[in-house]
Amino acid sequence: MNDLRFENDMPVLKSKPQTHMQPVSTPLNLVAIGGGTGLSTLLTGLKPYLNAGQRATDPLCPAIRLQSDLPFNHVELSLNAIVTVTDDGKSSGRLRSEFGVLPPGDIRNCLVALARDDRFLKNLFRHRFTGKGSLGGHSLGNLIIVALAQMNDNFLDALDQASALLGCAARVLPSTLDSVDLEARIGNQMAYGQRAIKALSAARGLPIRNLAVTPATARALPQAIEAILAADLITLGPGSLFTSVMPNLLIPGLAEAISQSKAKKIYICNIMTEADETDEFSAADHVSELLRVCPTLKLDYAVFNSTPISSEMQALYAEEEAVALAPPNHSLFAFGDVRFVCKPLASEARFVRHNPANLARAIFEIYYNA
Repeated sequence: MNDLRFENDMPVLKSKPQTHMQPVSTPLNLVAIGGGTGLSTLLTGLKPYLNAGQRATDPLCPAIRLQSDLPFNHVELSLNAIVTVTDDGKSSGRLRSEFGVLPPGDIRNCLVALARDDRFLKNLFRHRFTGKGSLGGHSLGNLIIVALAQMNDNFLDALDQASALLGCAARVLPSTLDSVDLEARIGNQMAYGQRAIKALSAARGLPIRNLAVTPATARALPQAIEAILAADLITLGPGSLFTSVMPNLLIPGLAEAISQSKAKKIYICNIMTEADETDEFSAADHVSELLRVCPTLKLDYAVFNSTPISSEMQALYAEEEAVALAPPNHSLFAFGDVRFVCKPLASEARFVRHNPANLARAIFEIYYNA
């Protein structure tokens, strides 16, 4: 059994010491849902724990030991990543418009995050063409995915082939195969498309409301529904709340499948606010907005960063009108049926990001201590 305790006024899960250490007998079936750089960051942290077996050709990834008091020696994963497909900007937006394909950018980032340790292939997929010509700004990995989709006349087959090429030991799935876009109300004005929504929200300093996916007839990918229903653990995020996390949940049938799943559900909140989406949002605001837009969603945990952000990095983000999200305090801990958990997750380099290894460990500690 575990105790709920507060350390420095922060709610944390505190496990009681375990007397025996046993290996996990079967892989943990995890589904990670999101988009943008947040999901690929999480997948980077999960990659060392992967258990091969999604397909017979998957390479074996060794499990690693957790240095903790958890009642097992190591964790092995069976992993599916479900990615949003509403991006309409930059290379992905241009390829959508020209070739009528799903936006490949977020999917490419996830595939590269899961790729075997072949620096040449990963750098090849990451390579972005320079210049102002027709190739300027395009990622080679995006073009490879589009080429495979045209060769197969099947986007899922294209992703499986790209995954095999990179040696991924997990499957990356779009939330839908339908061409979908976002729409939302900003004040008294409707905005259509992800770029337009973010731009209008930032320009007018008003919240995003009535977020929806169009067309309303879009269908969730059956393989995604199947993975969700079979999951032991489902994570949402990290990533932009309105344009990376919520779009998946707005695909008809997907949020309902999450609610029906017996898996534990963890929402991973961003470390910084975003001026064009979550300006002045608190920790509780993130969760309440997620549940307001997706009322059928049943979360078990919401995890937040407790690592202080340096003054230098805070000043840098202030130029973008973004601030470090304050972790929830004692009064916010009881939020419906959702337990708020704080963990040291942030790392700083050029940007503030989740530390992939710390994030993966935090997820396992929350799950196995539940």
